[in-house]
Amino acid sequence: MAVETTTSNQQGPIEWDDELGAFVVTGFDEASAVLRSHAWSVDPVRSPLVPPELLGVPTGLMLFTDPPDHTRLRRLIAPVFAARAIEELRPRIAAITESCLDELSADGDELTVDLLNDFAYILPIAVMAELLDVGIEGAEIFLDQTPRLVQMLEINASDEELADAVAASFEITMFLTPILSSRRTALADGTIEPGDDFITAMLASEELSLDEVLATVILLLAAGHETTANLIGNGALALLRDPAQLPALQADPARAVEELMRREGPVKLIGRTALEDQEISGVRVAAGQAVLMRIDRADQDPRRWPDPERLDLTRNGPAHLGFGTGIHFCLGAALARLEAAEALPKLFSRYPGLRLADPDAPSEWRDSTTFHGLQTLPVRLTP
Repeated sequence: MAVETTTSNQQGPIEWDDELGAFVVTGFDEASAVLRSHAWSVDPVRSPLVPPELLGVPTGLMLFTDPPDHTRLRRLIAPVFAARAIEELRPRIAAITESCLDELSADGDELTVDLLNDFAYILPIAVMAELLDVGIEGAEIFLDQTPRLVQMLEINASDEELADAVAASFEITMFLTPILSSRRTALADGTIEPGDDFITAMLASEELSLDEVLATVILLLAAGHETTANLIGNGALALLRDPAQLPALQADPARAVEELMRREGPVKLIGRTALEDQEISGVRVAAGQAVLMRIDRADQDPRRWPDPERLDLTRNGPAHLGFGTGIHFCLGAALARLEAAEALPKLFSRYPGLRLADPDAPSEWRDSTTFHGLQTLPVRLTP
């Protein structure tokens, strides 16, 4: 049966977008209500926006799974990424951050570098390679394949980009499959202990299949790396353009990261498909139609925040939607928060004279429907 297309001229928290072929929600309360409701699906098979090519990615990605399968996967995997478990990793992540900063200025005392690609992108990959215990080879493969892999999350990706994303997922699968198999065997014979790394921590649950653990790692690389890298890059740019905020960053990095996530968060859109007829702010959405939550606009809703466009690292709440909400709240949120809270203060402490290479040049933003991120971030390092 053909899906009825409902149009609306309403200028408000929900509008119909002819180009996207979907409703776009920009109000915080409306977006939050959709994300918290079980009456919406994340399954690509149900979405009218998802081309067949995307269905070639590995199965079991929680990002694309509805209850009850999602409920089971989340219950088994979430403990590995719980805030308390991640906090125990702070010394390791702090050491990796210092090492990445050492490499950043290894060629001289003052030089121009691309802070995005030479630091913001490198740090999350280094952390992930360490936590998965895949060594330098794994880090290099992840760094090479992740930019291709993340194309699967673009709303308007071309056929070529989707095919490239699927090919990247299989490259990573070929590398990880023997590692997962050998570690499951080692766990069984007691050679290694559960929790030595993220892979063994997940494999310790006999309810999780190898494919499900593999899909979780791919999800961390596709969604987790890109968002963390862009949070660090966007945050660094915001602070370089507004250095009066730096004392607040150093005084309370955790609070600062929340405001940077709200104001310069790395995710623009989150999509859902209606499982049944719905009504959002007086607009009817038919079963089978797609709705796209504009997280960047919802997180600047003046009904929720006073002066929402102003960056204020001392701002106290309320909560934002940068990591989503509801049952699909970002699995790696605690890890992303910790990485940004370590990276940004250490960056500006190490280089108090850090400045944009050309303060008058316009920022180069990626052409992306899904992600809010830079192409490059040229800076001058000054210790």
